[in-house]
Amino acid sequence: MSNADTRPSLFETMRPVVVLVVICLVAGVLLGVVHAATEPIAQANAEKKAQQTYAALVPTAASFAPLTCNVEGCTAALEARDAAGSPLAYVIVAQSKGYGGQVPIAVAFSPDGTVLSITAMSNDETPGLGTKIANESYIGQYVGLAAQPTTADDIDLISGATISSKAALAAFNTAVEAFEEVR
Repeated sequence: MSNADTRPSLFETMRPVVVLVVICLVAGVLLGVVHAATEPIAQANAEKKAQQTYAALVPTAASFAPLTCNVEGCTAALEARDAAGSPLAYVIVAQSKGYGGQVPIAVAFSPDGTVLSITAMSNDETPGLGTKIANESYIGQYVGLAAQPTTADDIDLISGATISSKAALAAFNTAVEAFEEVR
């Protein structure tokens, strides 16, 4: 018997490669189908959550009309309106880079430029530290401020979460800039 007789055939050598390629193709197609089927549901849920955030910021608003804003870091600008269509407030969603990623906040400004309410939105900051920006003791400091740039001297940053605190502050200043543009 020669060495040529003990070598695997080309089919035997390529079979695992072909099987893996087929498995990858089938998995890729299935993932694409699942993504296409769930994408509208995910978008609807995100929009519902956003509307709940806006309604919590301006509970007396009957509707929210989107506004065009070109400020970098501003992800949404809306005019909150009463049932008659008169403006009640401006809602700005802005974000800035924190320790674990983007730190988004939503701010409601009165038409004259006073912060009516503010909320820190979901983020990936360090649990127990950076996530403290959502606590009323921190985020509540912004309520009542005028729509003007704010510095760390104007508010108390969170000890141990300085990066997250400064990111929320930067997001607030972005919201102020966006408010000035859309008002």
